[in-house]
Amino acid sequence: MKERRRSPRVRLLGEIHLSLGGKNLRLPASDISVSGVGVLIEERVLGAKPSGEVGICRIESPDLGGAIEAYVSVMRIRRVGNLRLVGLRFESISDEELELIHEYKRKCRLAPATS
Repeated sequence: MKERRRSPRVRLLGEIHLSLGGKNLRLPASDISVSGVGVLIEERVLGAKPSGEVGICRIESPDLGGAIEAYVSVMRIRRVGNLRLVGLRFESISDEELELIHEYKRKCRLAPATS
């Protein structure tokens, strides 16, 4: 499948603290781009139709050089095996936090591929 996004995502190991729809969740990160972050969840964790709902997301990963906190909305949910990949779009994020993401993506591009 051809990637249609303007800002390609890169893999991210870390933890996402998500406050959305009255729930406070700790979830594993999957990927990140300057437009949002992907998280892996079990099937009904967010409820039936959370699309468009806005919440607060805190991204913690030693690879980022600092925590990122932003307002996010659920962009889409896609099945990946027994889990769901949830795309959270940044609705409000600071320039400093965007720079952390840009820097991480630069490091990923420069890192040698591992086999």
